[in-house]
Amino acid sequence: MSTITTTFDLPHAIQLPLPAARPWGFWATLGWGLFAAATGLFAAVTCAVIWTLTHQLRLPDPANAIYGLTAMIAASLTPLAVLAVATRIRHLSLRDYLALGPIPCRELTVGICCLAVLIAVCEAAAALAGVDEGSRYMITTYRAAQLAGALPLLWVALVVVAPVGEELLFRGFLHRGWAPSRLGAWGTVAVTSALWAALHQQYDWGGILVIFLMGLLFGWLRQRSGSTTLTIVLHALNNLVATLILTVRLDWPG
Repeated sequence: MSTITTTFDLPHAIQLPLPAARPWGFWATLGWGLFAAATGLFAAVTCAVIWTLTHQLRLPDPANAIYGLTAMIAASLTPLAVLAVATRIRHLSLRDYLALGPIPCRELTVGICCLAVLIAVCEAAAALAGVDEGSRYMITTYRAAQLAGALPLLWVALVVVAPVGEELLFRGFLHRGWAPSRLGAWGTVAVTSALWAALHQQYDWGGILVIFLMGLLFGWLRQRSGSTTLTIVLHALNNLVATLILTVRLDWPG
């Protein structure tokens, strides 16, 4: 007696493509940004507490260069840990989320030229109007760091820490989350520039205006090039040149 056997395969489970990872939306980006800012403030307070405990319970003097620069560095770098966590939760790499790709040579050239023009125009306008765009504050800060033997710390804070920390937050994280929202790319450029300028309350209105205009330039370049690395480099270059000029003015009077 012959038997007929039939075989059949069970259908494989249908593999649906996973949804592409997307950045945080507008409100979530704002929330993470505020959380990052709060951690920076917490870091600054922690520095004040440690300073007090290690200096016979004397409250820190904000004019003390070593304390001020250390607190500034801590407040600038601590929020980056929050941004890293927020990015990790979205299953995206920091490189992609914060647009840390290579800089096209053409975009770097455009950025340097635009930055040079902006600085020249702002310097000329400030001279004509008799407005201080921040030089008094920088002179005071430089002299305090010099007296405290903290000039290397000042250079690190101005040329490395501030550009990296500020650009990754404003042109990196906030831009990434807000540009696709209803705010749009150019609304994002304007809002992040205003927030960035408001962060620099140590300057008078002339200096804050210059920073706002520089923020518009950096935001435009970020949108145009798709690279936050570009704005970090330009920000660092601006601070480097400004600090070099200040050093020449104060230490090489001849």
